[in-house]
Amino acid sequence: MEISETLKQYEAKDLVNGLSEKISATARELGKIRLMHVCGTHEHEIIQYGLRQLLPDSITIIPGPGCPVCICPVELIDQAVTLSYQPGVTVLSFGDMLRVPATRESLDDARKNGGSVRMVYGPLDAIKIAQNNPEEKFVFFSIGFETTAAGTAGMIKKGVPENLFFLIANRYIPPVFNLLMQVHNRTSIQGFLLPGHAVAITGVHVYDFVEQTYDLPCVVAGFTPVDILSAIWRMLLAIQDGSSKTINAYSRVVQEHGNQTALGLMDSVFDRVPGVWRGIDTVEGTAYVLKDEFAHLDASRQFDCQPPYESRANPPGCQCHRIMLGELLPTDCKLFREKCRPDDPYGPCMVSMEGTCHSWFKGAADILGF
Repeated sequence: MEISETLKQYEAKDLVNGLSEKISATARELGKIRLMHVCGTHEHEIIQYGLRQLLPDSITIIPGPGCPVCICPVELIDQAVTLSYQPGVTVLSFGDMLRVPATRESLDDARKNGGSVRMVYGPLDAIKIAQNNPEEKFVFFSIGFETTAAGTAGMIKKGVPENLFFLIANRYIPPVFNLLMQVHNRTSIQGFLLPGHAVAITGVHVYDFVEQTYDLPCVVAGFTPVDILSAIWRMLLAIQDGSSKTINAYSRVVQEHGNQTALGLMDSVFDRVPGVWRGIDTVEGTAYVLKDEFAHLDASRQFDCQPPYESRANPPGCQCHRIMLGELLPTDCKLFREKCRPDDPYGPCMVSMEGTCHSWFKGAADILGF
């Protein structure tokens, strides 16, 4: 059976409706429940498939800081913009990243204004471009969570052309739960849905601290309607039983101890230090940085990439930081659908398909009455 046919099974109407009924039956015994996810793909799929409309009114799913484009520090985007104007240097990054507003201009703006910027689909594209243009210098602006950090680490460990450098903006997810629990508490959040692709790298046990510290359950969720609803149902059963365990509801992909090969590569290439999550805060142990062994590949050490201005995370009036923390919804921002739209994003959450504001703009018009 082809992969596409297999995945269609996880969209089957009878399975979706059956899970919706199970969730409703379990929820009747629990009262109001607020769950948070930390994955932009989860929010996109929840909106696309109208999954909130299949849940009882007593269950609220709160979108959290799960979009790597959204949380990428503006300071690093400003550095990438600055690098693009240096003679003989070209910045390479993903398409969404090019459009993210920074302090004065996005990478796409920089390209229009004379900077050298190219879109790539992945780090292997960066290698090919560098190999084909040995007389030029290239900087791969690496963003994402554990999944893309693993790919970048593997590429660096294997060896890259000497004219290819890296500006690393990757982030490690687990410690951000400590920040979220400073904003929320056990009365406002009763559990977390975990991003299946990231946990496939780390394994489930890196989230055990959520049970130990906050007495809250976590459930690893996949990305189809059946996956997401199954995870919600298992979360409700855990709450009903008074359990705070980390549950793997995506076992067809996620192994208990993760991808040991990927973890080994990441440990050999990166250190983890305190890292800024755009507009939110600095979170201990979340920023991947190249080890000293790879300093010759580190664009921040090999080039003068500090912009001649002070970086500013939030443009005036933008509520993206509060939306990513789960304090507000996109519709609570006065700029949503007015000054801030996918064709002209004002804040970072409106750029990527995984950004909460973008998902709500594109997929929730009928639901929200726009």
